[in-house]
Amino acid sequence: MENQVKFKAKTDVPVLLIFFSRSEQFQSVFDEVKKARPSKLYLYQDGAREGNESDRIGVEKCRATAADENIDWDCEVHRFYQEKNVGCDPSEFIAQKWMFETEEMGIVLEDDDVPSQSFFPFCKELLERYKDDKRVNMICGMNNNDISKHVNASFLFTKKGSIWGWASWKRVLDTWDEHYTWLDDEEKLNIIKTQLTNEEYESFIATAKQHKNTGRAHYESINAAAMFINESLNIVPKYNMITNIGISQTTTHSVSDLRLLPKRTQRLMYKKRYEIEFPLVYPKSVQRDYKFEKQMTPNKLERIGMKAESLARSFVYLGFKKTVNRIRKKVNGR
Repeated sequence: MENQVKFKAKTDVPVLLIFFSRSEQFQSVFDEVKKARPSKLYLYQDGAREGNESDRIGVEKCRATAADENIDWDCEVHRFYQEKNVGCDPSEFIAQKWMFETEEMGIVLEDDDVPSQSFFPFCKELLERYKDDKRVNMICGMNNNDISKHVNASFLFTKKGSIWGWASWKRVLDTWDEHYTWLDDEEKLNIIKTQLTNEEYESFIATAKQHKNTGRAHYESINAAAMFINESLNIVPKYNMITNIGISQTTTHSVSDLRLLPKRTQRLMYKKRYEIEFPLVYPKSVQRDYKFEKQMTPNKLERIGMKAESLARSFVYLGFKKTVNRIRKKVNGR
């Protein structure tokens, strides 16, 4: 549509959309991005799994959603569409490194992270404010506690936070270590250990080792390790600005069935999202918010209860045989 009159870009910050074959979810995210009209749009899509007709159809539908005729604003568009399936990991890592190879800062949204409109100017302002401040690792859009009523500012600083809708800088991704070499570095391990409880440390190291052993880059643990090693903090908004729509009760994939999750985890899905007010109110200092972290993190007894509830739900909704198979796969690290 060469003669199409385009709207002016509204958000002067690059936005990366990572998607696959979930066309309905992706449409919801794309619609919000379309309203925000970013000046640059990076589109990354994994390829369909070989012989999977459902994947092929979904992939094509998603590409149609992000076609040029649906980008009705002045925007520099970049596309990286895989022809073959490489998997969720390392796809996310590949996509993020791709954008930040050329961009100094940017926003990252996956195909199930629906943002509020104020998320975009919120990220833009803070990306500019903290671009050279190495104390800050990334800007999260999600607040797991919905609203942090104890916070007087527009946002807080924490070692925790969600990767469901975030923004960061090239300076941060340049420190990512996809080979997990820090696992063999006692000095770096000690730096990480000082920032976590013993239980959190053991759990994080176990997860990182499991990710390393797959031979694939898992950006979640890679990013977290960089945050700890750099002794930096994440920004979390006072009000939640992301709704995750990735899991439902009608999905055909059991691992994505909302009913299998404990109630506490279910509450993270389909959260209400808020529009944050401007001008932003800044915290008086860059200090870790331990109260937020305590509210966000279940205690040991709660975690035991969640595991028991998850197991019970699996037996109810999947049956004995499938539940046992799931346990075996988890034990074997698959």
